[in-house]
Amino acid sequence: MPHAITVRKLPDPPGETCPRYWFGGDVFLTHFFNAISSTFPDGERFFIRAVRHYQHQVSDPALLEAIRCFVGQEGQHSREHDAHVALLKAQGYGILERLNRNQRAVMTFFNERTPRYALALTAGVEHITAALARSVMTHPETWIAPMHPTMQPLWRWHAVEEAEHKSVAFDVYRTTGGPRWLRRLAMLHATFAFHVEVFFRHLLLLHRDRALSLLILRQGWHKLWGRDGFLRALRGELGVYYRADFHPDQHDDQPLLSRRRLEWLLG
Repeated sequence: MPHAITVRKLPDPPGETCPRYWFGGDVFLTHFFNAISSTFPDGERFFIRAVRHYQHQVSDPALLEAIRCFVGQEGQHSREHDAHVALLKAQGYGILERLNRNQRAVMTFFNERTPRYALALTAGVEHITAALARSVMTHPETWIAPMHPTMQPLWRWHAVEEAEHKSVAFDVYRTTGGPRWLRRLAMLHATFAFHVEVFFRHLLLLHRDRALSLLILRQGWHKLWGRDGFLRALRGELGVYYRADFHPDQHDDQPLLSRRRLEWLLG
């Protein structure tokens, strides 16, 4: 069962004072996080629709309350990352808005035509984002400290809340009778789609700034997949999802989460 989930508003969203290359002046990592952020607005709305579709089949009061908080958190995430996309558009990256229109159509199709699969996809993506959130919370000196002060609150806040609600979609899927084989298939899809979508957007952003070169890509590969790379955190996390007895809470984030809530969100 999910642990305590708190719906919060982001106190200080990024604004016009945020520099173009806000991750320590690093164009590669700035645009990597921009690429991820740009997928969140419609992705979060997809997750909300997927979970809500099966809410009427849930009778457990604790899980119903977790669903309510999950929807509240994801709704806030969607709005704040919408604001980030608007900032990126003002900086000349309007292509992201056009990509999001296409993404929205595909996600709406899954929600409306294959709701069970949409929920399975949601559970899979939530596992991926929880693993990345854990990396951010474990190594803030690497993944938070280099960010411009106007951008740090967004990623700290989002990381904490992803860790808080990481098991909600999974519990709804399991409680409403979702089969294990479909959960595994959806995780394959989610893993592939996450990497391809983010990589494609990342390349477009680098190309827009004439920063797309073999040298930058080679150096960037090590920043993401090297010994302490951001995406390397996924290597040990994706495989466990396919176990028959898997549950998100088997990885206990509570000590780390409690510390980061106190440090970053004042409890």
